[in-house]
Amino acid sequence: MIAAEPQDLQPFSLALAACRRTWAARDDLLRLGFVPFIPLYFLFRSLEGLQRAMYAEIEKGATADPSLLADLITRMTFTGIGLIAVIAVFSVNWIRQMTLGRSAAPGLGEFHVARHLHFALVMLGLVIVAFVASLVISVVLTLVGLSQVALLLSMLVMVIGYLMLLTRLSPSWIGIAIGAPMAFGTAWKRTAGQGGRLVAGLLLTAVPAFIAQSLLASIFVSFNLIDAAPLAFSVLSAFISLAYMAVQLNLFVLAYPRFVSETV
Repeated sequence: MIAAEPQDLQPFSLALAACRRTWAARDDLLRLGFVPFIPLYFLFRSLEGLQRAMYAEIEKGATADPSLLADLITRMTFTGIGLIAVIAVFSVNWIRQMTLGRSAAPGLGEFHVARHLHFALVMLGLVIVAFVASLVISVVLTLVGLSQVALLLSMLVMVIGYLMLLTRLSPSWIGIAIGAPMAFGTAWKRTAGQGGRLVAGLLLTAVPAFIAQSLLASIFVSFNLIDAAPLAFSVLSAFISLAYMAVQLNLFVLAYPRFVSETV
């Protein structure tokens, strides 16, 4: 008997299913997101402040303080690493909940040092690879006299490169979370032809998050609550971001069985 070829992923159906599944598991989202949410909130706030400070210093041009810029970049780097670590804790627990059930992520979530560290290092590695690729593009464009578009194109390369690595290697990092490792080369082969579909699904899942953030901002602006209750606005906005992260992870979890010989 000849096995049927796996069907191509359908971005809209996948995104819709991810949203529905996240809503159905909202109690588990609150449970597993409770502990990571606090450091995530403060790390996001810290990173936003550092970015604003860096952009303000860069706008000074030749009068910018190199030592201050170096300090800001260093602090942003460590803050980003902290974010990746906390996101890894939530991601591993959420993936285990969505694939293996509550017993695999009991209570407020488990903390398995080796598993969470491995997951975080893989995520950090994807960021570094995408960053190095964008840096190379920026240097090449500057050397050939296209410095005016170097920053824009290098940032575009970084975003696209990261998304493609994230999607094409998704069976590997999901495997880390559930204890079913898959080599990067194997994951890359099995996701061939589906990377663009996964990216399209990710973009579609951003729509409800964008609508929710827009509605939140409109309500707070309409009732003059942003200045009166800035903390409430920031907390709600951060929770929407956490829920969006859960939807994204669910999208990959739903696609995962297509890339393995047996479903989890």
